[in-house]
Amino acid sequence: APRPPQLNGSLWVVAGEPVTVTCGASSHPAPILTVARGRRLVAVAVYEPRVTLALAAARPQDSGPYLCRAENQHGHSSLAFN
Repeated sequence: APRPPQLNGSLWVVAGEPVTVTCGASSHPAPILTVARGRRLVAVAVYEPRVTLALAAARPQDSGPYLCRAENQHGHSSLAFN
């Protein structure tokens, strides 16, 4: 199963400013990485070591819980973040 995902660090986001969040995980075979907000996928990387969520201008409605999930045929692991 993939190792637990890791974020590119913690950061503060100011409304109107661009934001980039990178989530990475390693596994063999390479994982499918997704970032979801609720049931909606907002970023996907297939067989890549990391996935990036980029917002040109953060809005208050972009705040809240997100989930980074790494999966392959051997299992999955995930990391929640706000």
